[in-house]
Amino acid sequence: MKIFFKIISILVSISILYIAIMFSASELGGEVVTLIRAEPDGRSKEVRVWIVDAKEQSWIEHGDRQSYWINQLTEKSEVSLVREGKEEKYIAVSDVNSHDLYHELRSQKYGISSKIIDILSFGQVKKDNCNGIPVKVKKKI
Repeated sequence: MKIFFKIISILVSISILYIAIMFSASELGGEVVTLIRAEPDGRSKEVRVWIVDAKEQSWIEHGDRQSYWINQLTEKSEVSLVREGKEEKYIAVSDVNSHDLYHELRSQKYGISSKIIDILSFGQVKKDNCNGIPVKVKKKI
């Protein structure tokens, strides 16, 4: 019985450590913005995401081809981002062709945190294995 409790304790400890490292890497690894996006039931949801910039453009990546909010970008392309404490409206466009660029910029900007997330996600967010859709966002004027 003692062995059983030791195994359970080890598994719980590993799980807590895994969550703590993932949270630390994603939240403390660099700039994090809050994406306010539409849900199928009409409500909005806040999601914390990384953002990258190049040549007066910005990209985020959160979701894949089945994501409701990404599929809605053709009809309703306005999203809100809270960046540097200010909420602003953006025009968002899915940008599959920027996938490699997004990952290069993410690696440059977030460095070791990006690598940690790649490792702890078992390679699912690495450029080669990623199903995510980069979304180009531009401030609405």
